[in-house]
Amino acid sequence: MSTQFIDQQQDLMSILPALKNSDQIAIDLEFDKNYYRYGFNLCLMQIFDGSTCYLIDPLNNSLDIEAIFPVLEDPAITKVSFAFGEDLRLLHSIGCFPKNIYDLDNAISILNYSPASLTNHLQDILGIDTGKSSQMSNWYRRPLSDEQAEYAAQDVLHLLTLKAVLEQEAEEKNVASWIEQENRVMDTEDHSQTDDNGFLKEKDKTDLNEKQWHIFTRLMEAREEIAEKLNKPSFQVIKKSVIQQIVQEPQRLNRWTNTRGIFKRIRTEKMKQKLSEILQEAETEADKNGLSESEPASQPPSVEQKKQYREQREKINRAKSEFFTPIKQEIENDYGKEVTTFLFSNRIIAETVTQQRVLLQYKRDLLEQYATKLDLDMHEYIEFSN
Repeated sequence: MSTQFIDQQQDLMSILPALKNSDQIAIDLEFDKNYYRYGFNLCLMQIFDGSTCYLIDPLNNSLDIEAIFPVLEDPAITKVSFAFGEDLRLLHSIGCFPKNIYDLDNAISILNYSPASLTNHLQDILGIDTGKSSQMSNWYRRPLSDEQAEYAAQDVLHLLTLKAVLEQEAEEKNVASWIEQENRVMDTEDHSQTDDNGFLKEKDKTDLNEKQWHIFTRLMEAREEIAEKLNKPSFQVIKKSVIQQIVQEPQRLNRWTNTRGIFKRIRTEKMKQKLSEILQEAETEADKNGLSESEPASQPPSVEQKKQYREQREKINRAKSEFFTPIKQEIENDYGKEVTTFLFSNRIIAETVTQQRVLLQYKRDLLEQYATKLDLDMHEYIEFSN
């Protein structure tokens, strides 16, 4: 097996024919999410076709990463990965929608292995020691260090072998179709509109009134614009706590140039004036919209909402104790504890009972099978919408 670094368009184009003719490839991404620079950005793509590991550099201006999108989107090619959820969100955000993903993490859970890193699974299942992790290193670095290149390659070099071992075990345990159904869900997901920065949190409303929340939102939006322009993570530009303090005590803005928690380059009179104008505009908007200075930003639930929530919790708890708990015990006896947790976690149960989740067919079949065995009326606890 060899490793090839691809940072020129002609080199990328030269490997595409072989990849297009592959039945399966292993894939992984290295990315940065608001840690070294602003935003959610692809830094490296690793692909292994069974003989060569390609480290593809999307940061090089001489390479257009979109050229490989048709390979990833081809349903005839299986893309073998591990815990690919975050990678999938990143690819969707740049316009690539991979099909026919085989996420080994789904297989591992269904085969009753305990949750662990890929490194640990390779050690435990294949007896392969891939060495220390470089996951938190700076993937913008060029050239990559030898350690980074080795780590990136190790993330894909053994995935095809691991898949073969897990597939055989899945056939022996008659759960291959379960894994297939779980993996096909990824073909239908669309994360292209997901807000990956998520700079506003519900918990930020704590101790703020309606007017203050509007001002806080406007200042946080300004922070994002500044961070994007500087290409720095938002938390490194202005700490959220600084903005919270300014919202609650606007006079703190007068001490802007001497305040800690602010990037030195923007600790200027000019930036102070800009934020002061935004703050005044936000105050005017809040008053115009009738936002209260006495009502909390986070409104407590109404009496009716509390009643509905209580009834919902009672329904979920009853379904858990009378239906899911005995069935989960049977599944654990037959398939193992890790499988049971993966199939019917507390969250999955709650969302199923409240019809916020449509169960995959194999899970419905399992519930019906064990409900019959235990003489339980499944439809008393679950309403399936077909």
